[in-house]
Amino acid sequence: MKSTDVRNTFLNYYKKQGHAQVVSSSLIPENDPTLLFANAGMNQFKNLFLGLEKRDYTKAVSSQKCVRAGGKHNDLDNVGFTARHHTFFEMLGNFSFGDYFKKDAIHYAWEVLTKEYQIPKDKLYVTCHISDDEAADIWHKQEGVPKDRIFRFDKDNFWRMGDIGPCGPCTEIFYDHGEKAGKEKDPFKGIAAGEDRFVGIWNQVFMQYDEVTPGNLLPLPKPSVDTGMGFERLVAVLQGQYSNYDTELFAPMIKIASAISKAEYITDPEILRSNKQIFEKVSAMRVLADHCRSVSFLLADGALPSNEGRGYVLRRIMRRAIRYGRKLSTDSSFLIPMSEALITHMSDFFPELKARKDHILTSIKDEEVRFLQTLDNGSGIIQDEIKKLKAKNAKVISGETLFKLYDTYGFPVDLTGLIAAEEGLSVDESSFEKIMSDSKVKAKSTWKAKSLQADEKHVIEFGQKHSATPTAFIGYEHLSYPSLIVALSNGSTEVTTLKEGESGFMILDKTPFYAEGGGQVGDTGVIKMDQATAMVHDCIREGSTYLHQVEVTQGQFKIKDTVGAHVEMKHRRQITNNHTATHLMHSALRKVLGNHVTQAGSLVDHTKTRFDFTHNKALSSEEIHTIEELVNIEISMATAVSAEVMSHKDAVTKGAMALFGEKYGDQVRVLTVFNPAAAEPFSSELCGGTHVKNTSEIRAFKILSESGVSSGVRRIEAITGDAVIHYFMKNTREVLEAKHAAGVAPTAMLTNWIEDKKEEVKSLQKEFKKIQSGQINIDELLKNAKSISTQAGPAKYLFADINIDDRDVLSQISDQLKNKIQTGITVVLGKGEQSHPVIISVSKDLIGQYQAGTLLKEFSQILGGKGGGRPDFAQGSIPDRAKLSEATEFLNKKFLN
Repeated sequence: MKSTDVRNTFLNYYKKQGHAQVVSSSLIPENDPTLLFANAGMNQFKNLFLGLEKRDYTKAVSSQKCVRAGGKHNDLDNVGFTARHHTFFEMLGNFSFGDYFKKDAIHYAWEVLTKEYQIPKDKLYVTCHISDDEAADIWHKQEGVPKDRIFRFDKDNFWRMGDIGPCGPCTEIFYDHGEKAGKEKDPFKGIAAGEDRFVGIWNQVFMQYDEVTPGNLLPLPKPSVDTGMGFERLVAVLQGQYSNYDTELFAPMIKIASAISKAEYITDPEILRSNKQIFEKVSAMRVLADHCRSVSFLLADGALPSNEGRGYVLRRIMRRAIRYGRKLSTDSSFLIPMSEALITHMSDFFPELKARKDHILTSIKDEEVRFLQTLDNGSGIIQDEIKKLKAKNAKVISGETLFKLYDTYGFPVDLTGLIAAEEGLSVDESSFEKIMSDSKVKAKSTWKAKSLQADEKHVIEFGQKHSATPTAFIGYEHLSYPSLIVALSNGSTEVTTLKEGESGFMILDKTPFYAEGGGQVGDTGVIKMDQATAMVHDCIREGSTYLHQVEVTQGQFKIKDTVGAHVEMKHRRQITNNHTATHLMHSALRKVLGNHVTQAGSLVDHTKTRFDFTHNKALSSEEIHTIEELVNIEISMATAVSAEVMSHKDAVTKGAMALFGEKYGDQVRVLTVFNPAAAEPFSSELCGGTHVKNTSEIRAFKILSESGVSSGVRRIEAITGDAVIHYFMKNTREVLEAKHAAGVAPTAMLTNWIEDKKEEVKSLQKEFKKIQSGQINIDELLKNAKSISTQAGPAKYLFADINIDDRDVLSQISDQLKNKIQTGITVVLGKGEQSHPVIISVSKDLIGQYQAGTLLKEFSQILGGKGGGRPDFAQGSIPDRAKLSEATEFLNKKFLN
């Protein structure tokens, strides 16, 4: 049975039973920052099971795309080396949301397997939880499964969604692959030990309890069913294969890998067990076949390779595949043609693959080019480290080396571990994790007191000491507020008084000052009382304590003084404008570029907003214009902006965007831009920053620049409000002045005049080069040509030192000389101010003996320069002519002796 028929049979069977067919959700979970990737069919139904959402159906069927390559479900190291481990897989599932329960679920499953797929009953076993007599009885009495084929387990047959919440027993169906797959004949022992012979193909979870506290189970009023069957495992069973990789699902990709590597794909388990070299080649093909699936589907669903979160997992998979490709062939790409085969093979059911084909292949090519350079550079460092370790008879690559390879060369730790294992070494991953953690803490530190020569450790301890009484932030509602001084520090020690001329930190019981966080800078302003003033240069946060960085300019402040805290209004208003505009821009980016766009960093201050986001290519001028237009339309519509505090669960249910990897408390603040005339909010994000009440306050939005930050991450800098007005006024003035200087009418297009002048300049440059070239007497130069003997017969060697630095002119002269001497070698050296161009040409009948690129490299190295090119033509430059006689002597010896 073909894989498409296997999938359709399952879906059609449950549709006949009244189930709604639901398409697979994206691999990138929507509004669930706790989940790396979709890893089970029930993910998209989570809120239905929790009772937080209602739909127009109570039972469903789906074939869900899943990726397990990170977090607790991380089998990456096993992929390709076992018969059934994968990073990407499909999960067939049927679900009941308070509709049917155990009797129907078990009946449907048995009927699908034994009647629709016609799997022999004597090849199947089932397991139940030790407490679930009901399920065991249904299997035996209703479906006729003999008791000696029903086994009872504890932990393996009980499922929980989390530490608390819905849970219940499960029943799992196992298939016996026979003695060829394993030696254990006792099915109970084989299943208990996880033996390859007995493979779990379908798990059915009966959610009948609510675990209100650990161990305290209460019956659910509407028990539900959640099932999951591994599609690849089922196809292997129905196609009579022991390994999933030997099925039609992987065949198109493995066929390509075999053809490119010129290595036969062997499936015989005995040969694979007995021949290490064959096993390694076959495993490499399987790794590539698996990884091209996860890579293609993740890219299609909007993931991009990066060094953080989901992007880092994708990058690890891509780079692992590229390296295994290198082991099969050092001069061929595997991932691109294999992904093309996958797209052709699976696009009928997953049309997103075909729709994003160009994006998928371009992203793979970009990462492959980048990583092959990284691999070449990093491999040398690893090999050097391995040599040092072996010389010391040591066995472990240190955490410091692992971090250097990761941080400097983008080498994933598991890839370093793989290379180390091939050399009989291990890696100190725990040490790496500590260094990595320390690095992140340092990078994310909000520390800004260095300008005050403050003691960083003291200030952190100062804030932590007073965290028992949290600072009340009232800055959403007030910009000025009476407060009480709780504590003071001069930056190196806690004090009771700060006097005029002194700087330090002040903790208040209540504050309108926003503390730096979420990309938004801290507020500035003034803290005052009678005869005392302190300028607030910044506000930072340590835990729940707000630390005001102050400079006392008048009088003195003491603990328990009542003061007036006043935020600088103009700066706050500009920061607020920029922050809300950032949310609008984020939403517009996703609308224009796609849902793969997520925030990768931000800085919002009173002058601009700087926003980093995931995207793998530069934005076109049309895309930038569209993004600006979307944001400015939303500003012009004077849309209300609301901020609401709610539980994290409610926020996610309402569709608020949360950032993956960020940790949120039980209560979160949701910032929503929602025009009642629209079908849905323009923007809804979790955010603790300060924002406008209405988009009209922003007035205007303009993108100043768009650039690349790192692989897969772009950066936009933009301005709002008064800054936009000033920007346009300045630009208008400069354009009018330029038109006046150029003699162009104010209403005429300056660009037309510029294009005309550019053409004139080009024409003049061509004329000038002709004149320069014509001033050189070619025949005079040819008099310096020397006869040489070569393997191809008599030839000429000519060295010409010319007082010209224009490379195009020198290239023309080189061509003329080469055409004149026909068989020979010409070396043309120019003369410039900073550096001196060099061009070497070799006639094609001599490149078997002399290569221009090699000659240039040898010649320029003597003079401290560099260059390269083809065997018949190469060019470069030298910074210094001091050793010119030595370099020309080198050439004379090479050709004349």
